[in-house]
Amino acid sequence: MAESRTSLLPTEVELALEVMPCQALRRSYDSAPQPHACSYFAEWGYYHSYDYGDAGPPESGSTVLPVVYAGKHQVVPELLSGCRKAPILCVGINPNLPGWSDGTRNAIHPYFDSFLQYVHYFRYRTRDKLRIPSKQYDQLLGTGTDVPSSAKPLASLNQSIPVERSPVLMYQQYQTLLDGLATRQHWNDHKLSVGEDIAYANMVACPSARWVVSRSDEDPAMPVMGTARAQGIVNECFSKRRYFLRQLFQTLPAVILVFSKTTAAEFIPAMQGRFTAGDPKVDESLEALFAREVRLKFGTLADGTVLDARVIFLPHASARAQDFARVREPTIGYLIQEVAAGRLVYDAKSGHLRRGRGGCVFCTNSLYRIGPCDYESELRPIAPMKLVKAKKAGPPDPLREKDEQARLLKDFLDRKA
Repeated sequence: MAESRTSLLPTEVELALEVMPCQALRRSYDSAPQPHACSYFAEWGYYHSYDYGDAGPPESGSTVLPVVYAGKHQVVPELLSGCRKAPILCVGINPNLPGWSDGTRNAIHPYFDSFLQYVHYFRYRTRDKLRIPSKQYDQLLGTGTDVPSSAKPLASLNQSIPVERSPVLMYQQYQTLLDGLATRQHWNDHKLSVGEDIAYANMVACPSARWVVSRSDEDPAMPVMGTARAQGIVNECFSKRRYFLRQLFQTLPAVILVFSKTTAAEFIPAMQGRFTAGDPKVDESLEALFAREVRLKFGTLADGTVLDARVIFLPHASARAQDFARVREPTIGYLIQEVAAGRLVYDAKSGHLRRGRGGCVFCTNSLYRIGPCDYESELRPIAPMKLVKAKKAGPPDPLREKDEQARLLKDFLDRKA
């Protein structure tokens, strides 16, 4: 793959253009001699899909809109969800896949044939996905069957279909951390929310119901990737294309929440040598990892500023909801420590946490506009600023920012122990 810096696109825009078609490219072209490791995700089957009723990106910041049925498809790879400069980033191993289990077959997924709809969706998706209401789903299904192994559609293509919000427990749990932080800090009338103050991303972009390396007695029907394919997927998505790492160095969050032992087992070795406090080890329990302060250094800017993040290792917030409940209050306590240290800063005027260092043009740029940037006045570049007339600093230059992100990431990878 060509070096990212040769592109004249900002990192956050470039990633969207690369990630959206990635699964199709790996299966269509890279699988000529033998199936590509990432073709594993196709083994999870086909899921009900929708398209927006109107062409182009929605004019509002909502992703719950009138839709039309788009048949059954495999699910597209995912970008980071939410504001690219959210100061708290939640990390999982790969996106979840509603629709696999019997009780979630009425789940319905976006089918993006429009790049701008894709960009819009992953900027404004928050705590919900969508589903067909149970009554209407049952009427459409009738006496038929509906399983992921079949691509048989549920309704006629392009017909209007009712949808409703399907709250995702994982994302709801994220919100409890923000609400708890606001309560304990007495931030009255706050607007802290998932998508604005917490973003979420995955180390691997393609979805599955679980990250299944070996056969599980819990659900023996789940496709198994095996060790070789698991390594191939991680190498392709994380190491070679660096989708997650490139986004991480554009986001530069103040706090990273790593959910599940499975994610920790991949995250820790990938970042080894860059932890400046806590020295986490793969073979440690989540309890041991959670109990101490862990810090990850991104690098040092030309002005001497050290960029780093507090890393908190947590039980899976939905699959291990009881375990998560036990650490919720201590986690909020850790966030309060970051507030006290000035690394998380509340803006009473906006009701949100202030954005950290670095520019961003994901929502509005010279190529497209999906909505306004509500944080434009807060963005401070990481690249050395050029002076314009009257010796005033101009706004962050996206390509200078990209060069600095690439430098930080190169140093980060080169200096790993």
